[in-house]
Amino acid sequence: MRVDTSMAHCHNLSYTMLNSTYLHTPGVGPATELDLWRQGAHTWDHFLENAATLHIPKRFQCKLQSRVEESVAMLDAARVDYFAQALPKREHWRSASHFNDKLGYLDIETDGGNDADSVTLIGISDGFDTKFYIKGQNLAQFAYDCQEFDGFVTFFGGGFDIPFLVRRFPVLRRVFDDRFHIDLCPLLKRLGHRGGLKKIERELKITRVPEAEGLDGMDAVRLWYAYIRGGRGADNALEQLLAYNREDVENMKILLNYALPKMRDASGWVDPMSLEQLAHVP
Repeated sequence: MRVDTSMAHCHNLSYTMLNSTYLHTPGVGPATELDLWRQGAHTWDHFLENAATLHIPKRFQCKLQSRVEESVAMLDAARVDYFAQALPKREHWRSASHFNDKLGYLDIETDGGNDADSVTLIGISDGFDTKFYIKGQNLAQFAYDCQEFDGFVTFFGGGFDIPFLVRRFPVLRRVFDDRFHIDLCPLLKRLGHRGGLKKIERELKITRVPEAEGLDGMDAVRLWYAYIRGGRGADNALEQLLAYNREDVENMKILLNYALPKMRDASGWVDPMSLEQLAHVP
């Protein structure tokens, strides 16, 4: 049984952080962004409605106006590639609330090697259903199916999963460049959580199914070789490997939902609805 640490307040992200973001404007940093929010420019619409009265450094005025107008148009056109390339990679988490229904939670297993043919299993979830791609069965299909997603969530995917997948399927280099990538490893590190996925899960009391409890990456390699050797126990080895990968994939959604409101709060953003409610408190 999993413990979902996402908490109900993660749903307050429906306003989306993406259309409250100004960091994709060249030269604009967190301090300028925070100042815009404090002046009431909580979203791009607020910015455009009040642009004439906002106190903005002259060096940013034209850039901001142009970038915000362009961003509104690009969001209306669902141009994921525009935001994936314009937004700093460390801020890709801001896209999650807007593109939540098209995020792919992604994790791979390998045979312990480092070459293009080392990928043995790919698991990806849309947040509800998990699909597996297995070497020798349907692995190549992943290169087509993954293009249905607007972004990917991984744990240390920037250093492991994505490079392996690009070596295995070179066509995916452009796919990953044009989509969001939220790497939970550095994201959670910013929130004070260090170490591997399983260590952080234990800290947050996220449990795994019994057949996957205690397994790690080396066990995944062992289970793969037990499967390809065949014989008695081969099917069980594959089932255990799939269970292990499923837990990696599906727990990422819990971790992302845990991280999002904390990252939002750390940014200094204030929900304008909260301000309106406070204004009516006697």
